Amino acid sequence: MATMQKLAIVVKKIIELKKQGIAQSDIAVVLTNMNLKPPSAPTIRKYYNMDDAPSAAQLTSAFEKPKAFEDPQCKEIILTTLAVNKENVKFTISSLYDLLEEELVDTGVMKALPGNEQTLRNYCTYLRKTGQVPEKEIQGRLYNFVDDPPPGKQIQLDYGVQRIDGGEQIYFICIRVRRSRILFVQGQDHRFNAEETCRSIYLFFIFIGGRFEELVIDQDSALISSEFLGEVVETRVFKEFLREQELKLFVCRKADPESKGSVENLVGFVKKNYFSSRLDRSSQKLIAGLGAWCKRKNTRRLNCATHRIPMEHFEQEEKATLRPNLPSSYGGSTTLMPVEGNKTRTIRYKTNRYSFPPEYRFKTIYYRAAGGVLSIYNNEDGTKLIRQHDIAPSHVKNTLFMHPQDLRKPSEKWKDLRQTLLRRYHCPSMIHFINGVCKENDRYKGEQLRAVLKYLDGKNPEVEFLETVLARCCSTYSYKVTQFQAIYEGLQKEMSETTVPDSMVFDANVFTMPVDVQVRDQDFYQSYFTRKVNQSEGEVL
Repeated sequence: MATMQKLAIVVKKIIELKKQGIAQSDIAVVLTNMNLKPPSAPTIRKYYNMDDAPSAAQLTSAFEKPKAFEDPQCKEIILTTLAVNKENVKFTISSLYDLLEEELVDTGVMKALPGNEQTLRNYCTYLRKTGQVPEKEIQGRLYNFVDDPPPGKQIQLDYGVQRIDGGEQIYFICIRVRRSRILFVQGQDHRFNAEETCRSIYLFFIFIGGRFEELVIDQDSALISSEFLGEVVETRVFKEFLREQELKLFVCRKADPESKGSVENLVGFVKKNYFSSRLDRSSQKLIAGLGAWCKRKNTRRLNCATHRIPMEHFEQEEKATLRPNLPSSYGGSTTLMPVEGNKTRTIRYKTNRYSFPPEYRFKTIYYRAAGGVLSIYNNEDGTKLIRQHDIAPSHVKNTLFMHPQDLRKPSEKWKDLRQTLLRRYHCPSMIHFINGVCKENDRYKGEQLRAVLKYLDGKNPEVEFLETVLARCCSTYSYKVTQFQAIYEGLQKEMSETTVPDSMVFDANVFTMPVDVQVRDQDFYQSYFTRKVNQSEGEVL
């Protein structure tokens, strides 16, 4: 078909040259000068004598042979089978050929099929191209062109495994700079865990001379503990490393390698370009040679996507935008330093003190300072993190950094005393009085309430009298136990003074005079009165 299209172009040029007045004998020379292969002289003469150029379809129609399987009996079965199996990826033309033999030859309809399997295969291709068979609907993923991120923004990480001769497997980790395509590969004889991955990432930062902002990873179990509807939970080690290095994380969807195609291509590139020609070598030599291979690809090979050498591209655009490297526990020794927990619940690092939970007092704990973070663990393996502090700047000295959860919590026993008072002596002003005691004696509210309860238990007062005492305390803002006792005793004394004892009550029925009383007549008192009146008048005169 491609040859016929080229011939159609040449024929069209011949007709155009004829109309321009070019002689037939000069056509071949002119076509050669136009970088077109001239046909033979008879062919030039044939088309030179035409008025209009034939199309490519007209040129090919004369050379088409009759289709061997155009027989209606064969074509019907072929069209039906192709239409039914348009979604069947396991369908083969050999199976269709066998079906035709079963339906036509074995039943005696035809003595033999008109062609072989290859002829049938060509005929099926012809039917699909001419639209006689419905094509399979392709529902592919819709893509958008993704621009390269800004310099210093993103790196991608993925794992790979390669089996070599002898059955050994080499596990390798690939890190790629998204913009400049710098690649970094490390290998080992076992799967990478979280600590080894973090160590490789930090070694890459050292190699490149700075830190990037974002890390793109797949949902590998060494790094991601779980993911549910976008809620990602990192493993403990990896989460600590991200915080230490101040890295943002972009986690691809599960089983979606196309979202980080750059590093996915790198894994395949490592297998094809490095391992494929070295499978007969030992695993030690292959692992040792990865560094030199990366250097060659970074400094010598022109990248097909950027059309630039990766290392030159990096140094010109990205190196100046990287953040400076931070110290890391994954950059060298990971040994934890032991220290004895004292009664102050703090450990000293340089000139400052940092707190740890109270339950680890008088026990051996372990700490590690890395990346501006002081991490405290309960064992030398570092399997349980009990506290973390940001390390103070160098100019901050002799300062205590106490975590809020490590502070000594106040006693809650006063709440039990409060409930006991309310239960035993339930009167309206009791809750008001207790609240006043707690507010007025914040540090000693437990002791104050205990003293009030002990005093009342010893007195066992009536509810009415106690309400009077409490009301007087609340109105005078007397919320201390000594003030409460003074008011209690004062009111008790007032009541005792206003009350007449039973011994002083007069009873006429039982009262008798101790002496005899003289009884006089009324006339005696009248005469005595008259005499006194006369004496008084004489004195006046």
